[in-house]
Amino acid sequence: MKSSKLLLGVLFFSTAFSNADTAEQQTNDASTTLDEIVITAPALSLPTVTTTDSTSDTPSYSYSDGADFLQSTPGVNASRFGGHGLELFVRGQSQNQLNIIADDAYTFGGCPNRMDPPSAYLTINSYDSIIVTKGYQSVLNGPGATGGAIVLERYAPEFTSEPSVSAELDSGYDSNSGAWNAGANILGGNNKAYLRAHASTKDADNYEDGDGNEVRSAFEEQAGGFTLGLTPEDSHLYFSVDAQRIEDALFPGAGMDSPLSDSQTFRTGFETEFDSGAIQSIDFSAYASLVDHEMDNYSLRTPGMLLRRVDSESDTYGSKLESDILMGEQIVSTAIEYRRNNRDADRYQGMAATNVNALQSVMWPDITSEEIGLAVETTLDLSASNRWVLGGRYDYVNVDFGRADEVASVTGLSANDLYNQFYGYDAEEQTEHNLGALMRYEHDLDDGLTLYSGLSRAVRTANATERGLANYMVMMGDNRSWVGNPNIDPEKHHQLDIGLSKSTEQWQFGVSAYANRVDDFILRDSARGQDGILVNAPNADVYRNIDALIYGLELQGEWALSPTLKFTGDANYTYGKNRDDDLALPQIPPLQGTLGLTWQAQQHIELGSTLRWAFKQTRVDTDPTTGTGRDVGETSGYSVLDLNLRLTNLDPLSLTLGISNVFDQTYANHLNRSNISDPTEVQVNEPGRSVYIQAHIPL
Repeated sequence: MKSSKLLLGVLFFSTAFSNADTAEQQTNDASTTLDEIVITAPALSLPTVTTTDSTSDTPSYSYSDGADFLQSTPGVNASRFGGHGLELFVRGQSQNQLNIIADDAYTFGGCPNRMDPPSAYLTINSYDSIIVTKGYQSVLNGPGATGGAIVLERYAPEFTSEPSVSAELDSGYDSNSGAWNAGANILGGNNKAYLRAHASTKDADNYEDGDGNEVRSAFEEQAGGFTLGLTPEDSHLYFSVDAQRIEDALFPGAGMDSPLSDSQTFRTGFETEFDSGAIQSIDFSAYASLVDHEMDNYSLRTPGMLLRRVDSESDTYGSKLESDILMGEQIVSTAIEYRRNNRDADRYQGMAATNVNALQSVMWPDITSEEIGLAVETTLDLSASNRWVLGGRYDYVNVDFGRADEVASVTGLSANDLYNQFYGYDAEEQTEHNLGALMRYEHDLDDGLTLYSGLSRAVRTANATERGLANYMVMMGDNRSWVGNPNIDPEKHHQLDIGLSKSTEQWQFGVSAYANRVDDFILRDSARGQDGILVNAPNADVYRNIDALIYGLELQGEWALSPTLKFTGDANYTYGKNRDDDLALPQIPPLQGTLGLTWQAQQHIELGSTLRWAFKQTRVDTDPTTGTGRDVGETSGYSVLDLNLRLTNLDPLSLTLGISNVFDQTYANHLNRSNISDPTEVQVNEPGRSVYIQAHIPL
């Protein structure tokens, strides 16, 4: 392995370079400039949204989409499917186990194979802050959120009575994929009203891995939007529109590419504060998020004999009413939420590109999930250094299937036919009553040390794919279908968290450990005739409930070696077990983390080095005849060195020059993805060496 050489390399470069994730903070008046993007992560304090405020400027490296950006946060991992559409993991959990909330709105992707997870539609630079929560730390983060929540927020800007206008321009280039990006943010208004707008574009070709092999990963992306707001005294009324279009996205090993993914999100809301009375504040928001997705196996690649395409859509509507209520001397935060998601997808086939019109599968048979949630949370201050955080949540879930009996002309089968073939029952209307709660004790010591311990229960309902995907695929007698389970039970997570944080003038350190016992974990499994599965076809995929155990350890710290030199580091480890079958839980990342140093060489010159590392993952589930087969195999460890140089406040230009993967390592993250046309697991190599430049101009 080359790990030892890279470790020596980072120690050498650390005397002259700084961490790529750290930047010189700029504090500008919001009435004249737009705020820098901020990541808020819980690693240096308690892992709760309400008690963690550790922030940093926007990372100065090149990133392809929202998940690529967010995986720089300690404890956040991502699985790669191509150049766009990475899937986020936190504490070994992903997809609907994580809540991604962008300015109070949920967006659920339109691809049954998750070419467009929610993070694919995040225009990072258009938000003011990002709050990353690991684990179930608040009942106010929406339904589920068993693995954590990622909340992106925009704030009402502060202006004087005099009108003013400001703008920021960003642009960059990445040599490996030949990726160009450019964007602009504009803000104008006074203390009564404002308008903010953003627009961006990205264009990337295929990248090469460390061995020089081309990876199909090209894409084009355009995004834009605006927010119109009114800001009378102590109030904020707004309306916003965001649109994003991803074109010609290539996916290696996926069986299909995506000519188009299109998203529009409409939001409106009102928030106000009161000086007296029991109701301290009211915050109401409503949104509509509309996604259309197309994928096929012929328009962006050399077609085979049989052509297929999938047209799908995912429309989400929701609202939320939040209020802080004064009960005696106790502030109680309350929330009432409504969310409705409808997903519909059809796969067609044909022999010519002009005639791919024969219905082969009703893949999402018009699945509608409606949820109503009630949440209450408060912090009881026992003394200046002791407090309890208490919360409870109830979610009502109703799911129905509008097209489960519609027969596909090619196969003569409906979704219900597939459900009966694999599970022995039809899809029927389902209702759930899900209860969640948390209780956490926090204690501050005089020397800057904080200890905490918490218990929680969180319930996560199945998504449309787990509950009702009807992907019929039989080739030469080999059944490779992928079929959801209409009667799948929701997951119940019971988690114990313990941890501590320590902060001094020179250094900060945080460590947390957790154990999560999951009843009715929703496992994507192979169909091998086990209990509840009527088909013995190990290459076919099904969903069933099991009992699971997930536990782990997270560390993060920083140490100011001198006024100009700072060391940073983080590590996270996750262990997952299928308790029913005594097997490794699939798709669990290995022990991994980062090491880095920052050196503020001059007032406007910052040099950096970051070592990204991961151990070998040997706990895998690779055999579909005895387990799920969801892991491609054991994954080798790696260590990858990144370097950068930041030149700030060059009146007005700021530049970042960097080299990622300096030694051109060939490596892949352990987390892999699946092929929609054939549920084979696919592991995609990460990019090799790349030189990049990013420019930022405030106007």
